[in-house]
Amino acid sequence: MSKYQIILFKIVKLLIIIVIVDMTLGIAAQKLFYTQKTGKYARSTYAIDKTDAEILVFGSSHAHRHYVPEVLENKLHSSVYNAGAEGQQLLYHLGLQKMILKRIKPKTIILNIDEDFLFQSNIAYDRLHDLYPYYVTHKDVLRPIFAVNNRFVDIKMLFKSYLFNSTIIHMTRYYVSPQIDHKGYRPLHGTVNKNYKDLNPYSVDQKNTIDNNLVLALEEFILNAKSNNIQLVFVTSPKLIKTNYQNNKSFHLINQMANAQNIPVLNFFNDDRFINNFELFHDPSHLNDKGASYFTELVSDKILLLKK
Repeated sequence: MSKYQIILFKIVKLLIIIVIVDMTLGIAAQKLFYTQKTGKYARSTYAIDKTDAEILVFGSSHAHRHYVPEVLENKLHSSVYNAGAEGQQLLYHLGLQKMILKRIKPKTIILNIDEDFLFQSNIAYDRLHDLYPYYVTHKDVLRPIFAVNNRFVDIKMLFKSYLFNSTIIHMTRYYVSPQIDHKGYRPLHGTVNKNYKDLNPYSVDQKNTIDNNLVLALEEFILNAKSNNIQLVFVTSPKLIKTNYQNNKSFHLINQMANAQNIPVLNFFNDDRFINNFELFHDPSHLNDKGASYFTELVSDKILLLKK
C-alpha cells in the first residue's frame, strides 16, 4: 500500500468514525429531547405534535406571558393553547405555525404583534436554533426558513448531533427544576417598582431598517392562515409607559399589511387602562398575572365582537 493510499485510508476511517459518533449522539439526544415534560422545548413539541386547541396564541414573551388560556376558554367557549415563545420573532413563529398546520387547523390564531417585528435583528435568525431539533421530521417546511440567512444549512443539518447540541443544557435544567406552565402560559408575579430607572415617555427608534425577509415571513404567516380558513387576529400588548409609535416604520407597515388583508388589529398600545397602572405590571414591558388576566379578558371581549 502506497503512502497516499494509507493517508486516504486513514481519512476514510476518520470520517466513518465521525459519522458513527454523530449518529449515536444524535439518536441519544433526540430520544432525550422528546422525553421532556416541561420547559420551552416541551411546550413547542406539544404545540407541534399534540395540541388540538381551537385557538392558538403566537408571539414572543408578550404572548407567552400575557394570554391566559383559561380566561380565553371561559369567554370564547373554545379550547386554547398558548404557543408563545420568549425572545422569538417572526421567522420562528412562521416555522412553528407551518409545522402545526401540517397536523391541525385551528379556528383562530392570535398573533401578538411587537412593534419592532419587521426591523433588522440578528436575534430573528440566531434564535432559530430552537427549531433545529424538528428538522428531521419537518425538513419540508423548515429548510426554506433556515436557508433565508444561512448558505450552509444543508451541510450543518447533515450532522444529527448539531441539531440537538443547543438543547442539552435546557434539558438538564428542566429535569432538575421543572418549569411549570398552564397550557403554555407562564405567569409573572410581583409588581414593577415605581422607582424604576426609566419611567419617562419615549419614542421607538425610527432609524432601524426594515428586513424584507421578515416582511415576507409575515406575509406567509397571513397567507397560511387565510388559505386554511383560519381567523387571524393581530393584537398588541399594553405597556406601562406611554410610547410614541406614530413614526415607527415597522408597526406602520404591519398595520398596512393587516388592512390590505382585512385582518383586525386589536391595539392596546397606550391604552389608558394600563398606562401607569403599576399594579398590573411585573416590569414596564410585561404584565404580571393580574394584568395578564385582565388583558386577556379585554382581548376575549373584542374577539367576541368580531364574531358578531
